[in-house]
Amino acid sequence: MVLFSSLAIAAAVVPDVMKMPGSQPEDVVANLETSSSCMGCHQDDSFSPPVTIGNHWRGSAMSHAGRDPLYWATFAIAEQDFDGAGDLCIRCHSMRGWQLGESTPTDASTLTGTNAVDGVGCDICHKMTNPDGSEHAGVQNDPFIANDEGTPPVGHYGAAQLVLSGGTAKLGPYTDAMPYHNWAASQFHRNVDFCGSCHDVSNPVVGDLAPNNGTQVPLPPGDAGTKSGGITLDQKAAFNYFPYQFGVVERTYSEYKSSAFPTLPVSDFNNLPTELKDGAIQRTYAAAQLAGNGGDYEDGATATSVASPATCVRSRVPAPTVTACLYATTCPTMT
Repeated sequence: MVLFSSLAIAAAVVPDVMKMPGSQPEDVVANLETSSSCMGCHQDDSFSPPVTIGNHWRGSAMSHAGRDPLYWATFAIAEQDFDGAGDLCIRCHSMRGWQLGESTPTDASTLTGTNAVDGVGCDICHKMTNPDGSEHAGVQNDPFIANDEGTPPVGHYGAAQLVLSGGTAKLGPYTDAMPYHNWAASQFHRNVDFCGSCHDVSNPVVGDLAPNNGTQVPLPPGDAGTKSGGITLDQKAAFNYFPYQFGVVERTYSEYKSSAFPTLPVSDFNNLPTELKDGAIQRTYAAAQLAGNGGDYEDGATATSVASPATCVRSRVPAPTVTACLYATTCPTMT
């Protein structure tokens, strides 16, 4: 006996209502490596102490983002409810696959196994540039510009509106790295806006359907209206407003930015109230001490928050560094 049946027809192309700014599928194809290619050097037990960054990533939520069964269950429901919704899910949870054009059809039927399980992989993060264009040039073509195009431009941080470098260099927070591959220092990788690129989640469809396109201030007279139908890409909420202003799904980054943590130096941990000197915050602070500068970066730069990527201060002992980054993503929920 059949108790329930439904017919889901995946979208063959991504509907315009799902599209958002940032590097688009197949904009950055060359040199976008799988995380497994990083493990030859970044997971090596022959060193003393062992280099365990690879295993830390493999056990992280980032690594499991594309193989979590609960995620795939909710993915199926979303795609059944709205043909094309899967593109938004794949954009965040199987990032390399999305960038390589494997989000169509939007039911993930063309997503390769390697890209599905890569989740939020190494190369995606290490090719991210600041969407405001202030440091490294990333690939963002009109109309998919992930900033407000002001003077100076302010970047879109959220909804996985990533702007990736098209070059071969891996970007990271230090100026004294000595890797075997091309690399470049990136201040963006020391800023919490880097984490915010994914950890504010916005739904572009709901953003357009909401009153005033989901914004927190009234639209100017004659602006785009309140529905997604009949408007062009450049009129959509996602193309006119910052991710925190439309289609609220998750606001971890915004909550953090609204707290006292963005201006709190790591070295001021001992001045926190007793109830905050525990859990992930305490473990992050302890890991930061390994750099030997009281919580600041190993190169002397001030780390400005016990809950930001700035706590990834790096010592010559690799494992706690990664641990600090992973704990850092949980701290905003404790503020």
